[in-house]
Amino acid sequence: MVQDCAADVRLGWEEFVRDYALITSQLLDHYFPVLHPELDQHVLGVFQRAHANSNAWFKEIKFQNEREFLMAYREMLFSYARTVARVPTPELSLEQFRDIVKDQSVVEREIMWLFVKGYNALQISPMMMNAEATSNAVKSVADQRLKDLFPAMTADAFNISARALIEAAEKTKTPDCLPLKTFNNIVNGQVSWRERDVAEQHIRDCFYCIDRFTSFQEMIRLKKDAKPTPEAQVEPILASLGFGPAKKKGFFSKVLGK
Repeated sequence: MVQDCAADVRLGWEEFVRDYALITSQLLDHYFPVLHPELDQHVLGVFQRAHANSNAWFKEIKFQNEREFLMAYREMLFSYARTVARVPTPELSLEQFRDIVKDQSVVEREIMWLFVKGYNALQISPMMMNAEATSNAVKSVADQRLKDLFPAMTADAFNISARALIEAAEKTKTPDCLPLKTFNNIVNGQVSWRERDVAEQHIRDCFYCIDRFTSFQEMIRLKKDAKPTPEAQVEPILASLGFGPAKKKGFFSKVLGK
C-alpha cells in the first residue's frame, strides 16, 4: 500500500483511505473537538497532506511494521490538526501533573495519561490489557490528589490541559528515550524480565515515553477496532485528491472475485 501511495497508484490510495478514514475521524474528533463541525473536511485535509508534493510523506516515512506506520501516521495527523485547531487554555502544567502522579507505578502513570487524553476506564482497559476496576481506582486517586494539591482547579483540569500536556511531554525527549521497536516487543511479550524492568524504569520517569507508549497502545486498539470505510465515502475523498473513477470490473474479474 505504501509503495503504491508513494507512486500515486489509485489502488494504494483506495486501500489507504478505506482503512484509515475512520481512524482519522476518531483521532481528530477525540483530540481536536473544535474541528467537529467540519470534521469531514479535516479528514480530507489529512489525506491531502499525505498526498501533497507528489506524495512526499509516503516517500519519506521509515517504518519496520504496521504499528510503526500507525505511529508515523498519527504524528502526521497531529501535525496537520495543530495548524488548524486552537489550543484550549490549560489549567495544569506538566510539573504539576508530575506532582499528582509522583507515587504511582509506571502502569498507573500510563493509565492516568490515557485518562488525561480523554479516554474512560472502559476504553482504557483493552488498550492496557487490565481490568476496568484498576483504571477507575487510578483515576480516583488522581482526582483526589488534584483536589488536595490544587484546590482552585476544576474537576476537568486533566482533560482541559490534555493537548498542552501532550505537547509539553513531546519536548522532554532525550537520547535515552526508547524506540518503537522496544514498545512493540513489550506489547508482544518478546522481552526478558530484566529488559522489561529496565524499560519500565525509564518510561515511569519519562513523560515523552509515557505519551509515546500509550499512543502506541492506543493506535493498536484503534486499528484493531476500525471498520473499513464504505465505498460511497471513499470515492469522494479519492476524487478530491485527483483520482478518477475506479475502472469497472469485467465479467471474469467478478466471477473470480478480483
